[in-house]
Amino acid sequence: MAVSYADNAVMAKAHAMYGKRLTKENYNDMLNCKSLNELANYLKTRTYFRSDFDALPTNIDSAQIEEILKISLLKKCEKLCKYQLSAGENFYRYFVVQNDIRQLMTMIQLLIIGKPEKYLSSLPPFFNSKTDIDLYDLAKVRSYSELLGVLEHTDYKKILERYRDNYSDDGMFILIENDLNKYRFSFLVKSIKLSKDRRKKKEIYETVNYRLDMYTLTRAYRLLNFGSPNKMFIRDFGVQNCTNFSEKDLAAMSEAKNATDIVKIIPNTYYKKDFSKVDFKYIENATREMLIGQQLKGFRYYTNPTAVMLCYLFLAENEVRNIIHIVEAIKYNIPADKARSVLIGTES
Repeated sequence: MAVSYADNAVMAKAHAMYGKRLTKENYNDMLNCKSLNELANYLKTRTYFRSDFDALPTNIDSAQIEEILKISLLKKCEKLCKYQLSAGENFYRYFVVQNDIRQLMTMIQLLIIGKPEKYLSSLPPFFNSKTDIDLYDLAKVRSYSELLGVLEHTDYKKILERYRDNYSDDGMFILIENDLNKYRFSFLVKSIKLSKDRRKKKEIYETVNYRLDMYTLTRAYRLLNFGSPNKMFIRDFGVQNCTNFSEKDLAAMSEAKNATDIVKIIPNTYYKKDFSKVDFKYIENATREMLIGQQLKGFRYYTNPTAVMLCYLFLAENEVRNIIHIVEAIKYNIPADKARSVLIGTES
């Protein structure tokens, strides 16, 4: 199947957007900022985020910066989704589902801490028009029962209904997050199967399988750190037939007694080579560093526009995560060198 003009447009747009990414110099400058106002002004005047920070308040706080960055990420996604839609593919629906889940997780977190009124949602028009959730009603939610009511005619209600009576109990949030993300990844796999370009599905599966496996490792490690979960919880993280782990690997993870056991398993899996390249300190950093390497390689060499789009948006999301780490470092007076140690992918 020949690559269409619209397909080429998706890839060209993604590469053009990646070309504007933050440089190592940008990161060094931001790490040297002494206040959140100084950081916000730097983003406005010295980076491609200038239009996002155009209407800058006099005294900006960390939550405002984080919200601006997340909206910026959604705008990037919106641009690429429009190109992809013109190419006749419906993968844009996955990104709608991904954003729906982020909105729901935010609301559930706020319900758990008793501050649902803090929920704010400002989405680009594309996502507002495509989501099945009434975001205005979502903003009015003040209880878990009301949340389920807003989700009445969506798949999300079936997922969240089982947690009606225990959503705020210790350890429940990570299980809710897992169920919602499993739905998200299953939705993506279903979209891959419906894709027109059968020859290039392999590229999408490569990036999805890697991402799912890193998710599984991180969640298994976190759950074992938290306590002693039922072994089926760990097996339930993945999506059937979308993994590079062998049955032996999955069995070993299910039988792990503690988080350290998970780390010991990795060198005996498909990810042995990639894991050997990272300096393991925290599971989230290790898996993200491995993912950055795979996604960057895919972004540069894939020819499937959807695979390229998935890789680019992951790289863009990582950039936002890095900035948020810097925001937190400034807010809590963390030394620049220590803050730099948790930034990932700043050399790419």
